[in-house]
Parts: sequence; C-alpha cells; structure tokens
Amino acid sequence: FDDMLERSVPLYRECQDLTVNWCKRLATPDRCVYDLGCSTGSLLLLLAKSIPTIPRVPLIGVDNSAAMLSKAREKLNNFPNSVDFIKANLDASFSFKDSCVIVMNYTLQFIPVENRASLLKKIYESLVPGGGFILNEKVLSENELLSDTFAEMHHEFKLGHGYSKMEIAKKRDALENVLIPLKLSKTMALVRNAGFNAVDIFFKWNNFAGLIALK
Repeated sequence: FDDMLERSVPLYRECQDLTVNWCKRLATPDRCVYDLGCSTGSLLLLLAKSIPTIPRVPLIGVDNSAAMLSKAREKLNNFPNSVDFIKANLDASFSFKDSCVIVMNYTLQFIPVENRASLLKKIYESLVPGGGFILNEKVLSENELLSDTFAEMHHEFKLGHGYSKMEIAKKRDALENVLIPLKLSKTMALVRNAGFNAVDIFFKWNNFAGLIALK
C-alpha cells in the first residue's frame, strides 16, 4: 500500500516531510495530533520519530479498516507509548479530544461532499487556539481548459512509476464516485467557512494540493 501511494501520488514523500515539519511547529504538550485516515501509519511513524515524547504529545491514528490499523500497529511497535489507534468512521458520531494538529492525507476526498462542512467544523472546534489543520488532497483544476492536461500528466506519472495502462484504468473505475475531488477554491472555502482565520497552500502539483489552516 505504501509503495502504491508513492507511485500514484506525485511528490508524496516530499509532501509527507512538509506535513511533519508543520506538525513539529504546531505540536503542544498534552494536546493530541490526529492522523485521520492513517492507513498503515507511515505518517505517524515519521511523527513518532520527530516529535519529542517528553513532554508528551499524544499521537492518534484513525481509520475504518481493521487491516490497515493492524499494519500500522506493527509499524509503530517500537513506539507503543506515543501512538493510539481508533477504528472508526469519520461521521457525526466521531468525537475528538483537545488537539493541537489534525491531519487529513488524501482522506477528505473520500468523505461524502455533503458531510465535509460539518466534519471540518468539528475539526476546527476540537483544536486549541493556534492549532492547525493540515489537508493534503486531490483537487480539480480551476480552469476547464487545463483539466485534461492535468489528468494526462498524472497518467504519465503513474506510467513512469511502473503502472500499466490496464492497472490505471481499473484503479480509475474502482474510485469513480468514491473519490470525489473538488476545485481547490471550493475546498479552501469549506475550510474557511469552518472558522479557520488563516488558510494557505503549502504544496501544489497540478491536481494535488496541500493546505495549512490555523485556528
């Protein structure tokens, strides 16, 4: 799975490093750092290695896949006191502890569009003043004339990283109506409407973007 991400998402590792840098800057003792949709725990491993454990900054990984969480626990086996895992859906029933940072790495795009505003509001409310929300996401072009070119360049990226045309087509069919990207301007508006007073882009590669939002 980790290899698939690096071969599917341009500059995935570099974007992870940027995310870790933001988390280190925003980490607050005794306030949680959440990774929502943590999958196999790769980001949490980087965070466990980068954020001091004294004073403790609790790391929490959330995912709805038991198989993914099992792999994450194995990966974080040497950091048992630093990371907790929660199996849950990110729906109205999910509640957060007081947080200094909440990260969504290519996760919001899988949340039903009509549920995104309420989730972002809940994220905002759970953050302490000065806390941050980090969102990495696939996005649509703001200009229809560029959409096909962005999609073509992403297709070429995956071909250059070992995927066959058939594999790419199957993946695209599997994600249709499941992964629903929005224009970056629309996503930024949703984040601002949740209450964040400082929102900016820290990463952009054609139809992939990273946002930082501060409370």
